[in-house]
Amino acid sequence: MGRPIVTLTTDWGHQSFFAGMVKGRLHSLVEDVEVVDVAHHVEPFNVRAATFVVRHGCLGFPAGTVHIVDVASTPEGGNAFVALKVRGQYFICCDNGLPSMAFGDEVEEAVSLPLQENRSYTFAAYSVFAVAAARLLCGTPLGDLGPRVEQLRPQLLPSWVREGDEFRIPILYTDSYGNAYLAMSYREFLELGQNRPFVMRVREERVTEVSATYHSASALPQRHARGGRGLHLTVSATGQLELSCGNGSFVQMFDLRADGMVMLEFK
Repeated sequence: MGRPIVTLTTDWGHQSFFAGMVKGRLHSLVEDVEVVDVAHHVEPFNVRAATFVVRHGCLGFPAGTVHIVDVASTPEGGNAFVALKVRGQYFICCDNGLPSMAFGDEVEEAVSLPLQENRSYTFAAYSVFAVAAARLLCGTPLGDLGPRVEQLRPQLLPSWVREGDEFRIPILYTDSYGNAYLAMSYREFLELGQNRPFVMRVREERVTEVSATYHSASALPQRHARGGRGLHLTVSATGQLELSCGNGSFVQMFDLRADGMVMLEFK
């Protein structure tokens, strides 16, 4: 890898100075480092949303990239600060369920990052994560950062559940456009459906086709009870099924955010 890369995935928003503090420290510790903002708009303390962003927004980087993930990063309750290796990349975060949900058994190696007594850890990305990232980028082996972690905190992302002829599908994530990403991949949808007709229900609305784009479903025979905009079922670049409302916001129109539920039935 050429120029060293660090990415940031956080719930800081864009109104604070936190990103500036961490970027300044990284540039001071690592010569010619490139700091990439993956996302700073993750809902505060929403580990499930952060998991979705990390899983789909970070793994496309070159081997050797270091990813800092600062969402719900507090060491209380046994949530250790950890560094781990996945697909040749490094992730520094809190063991709050995110590593298990994002990577499962893909974790090649994991270590805990020791904390010093009489230190403040209210801003882990600055006081712990940036320093660990700099050490990795400067050639320190992962195993030298701290004691090996044999078992990360186990946690699973919500998945679809079959109930008779229907499937209950949770919403995993909603983006800045108000689109909803479902806990069912298009591959699973095809395997379960076997080319049968289907109906997906979102409150009183119905969808009976998968659209290739956000707008090509506008001519489908759907009820437009909400502001005249049709409900579209598409396939996200992540591979997940995605619900949108044309130029509108699915989240605002249906008041369904991450942790909401939709129903699917194959005929």
